[in-house]
Amino acid sequence: MAATWTIPKREVRAEVLLPGSAPVPLRIFLNENARTHSGFERPSDLLNGPIAFLPALDSGGNLVLLNRDGLLMVSVEACHELTADAPGLMELAAPETTRALVDVHLEDGSCLRGLVTYLLPAAQRRLQDFMNGAELFLTLRDGETARLINKRRIARVTPV
Repeated sequence: MAATWTIPKREVRAEVLLPGSAPVPLRIFLNENARTHSGFERPSDLLNGPIAFLPALDSGGNLVLLNRDGLLMVSVEACHELTADAPGLMELAAPETTRALVDVHLEDGSCLRGLVTYLLPAAQRRLQDFMNGAELFLTLRDGETARLINKRRIARVTPV
């Protein structure tokens, strides 16, 4: 009999927003170990990673494969995204950290307000530089919620 291999995963409740539909509650699965840093995989690691179709479960326990590029936004409790072991977390408390309260207008006409926090070299600390970074998803902190927004679905970002 062949051995069965499993990869330990953490189940995280998420609310997924797709174009033209209401937010859908799903459960996504994160690795116990991230590929690019020490510690747990965060939702942003999953969304900014190499996998195009992400597995999730709906409220009935049915498998749903999400096309990452088709997502508008994935919302999770901030504790899953902004964890103590997040890479660069200590650096984000440094005085040179940039924090910006912004309004993010999505292509569907909706608008979200929240805080973006980033650390870039002094010559590249503009919001524009941050938005043009390589990551596919922007993390917007809105109280106890982390909203991971697909940059390709953003119409405009306005500092408040």
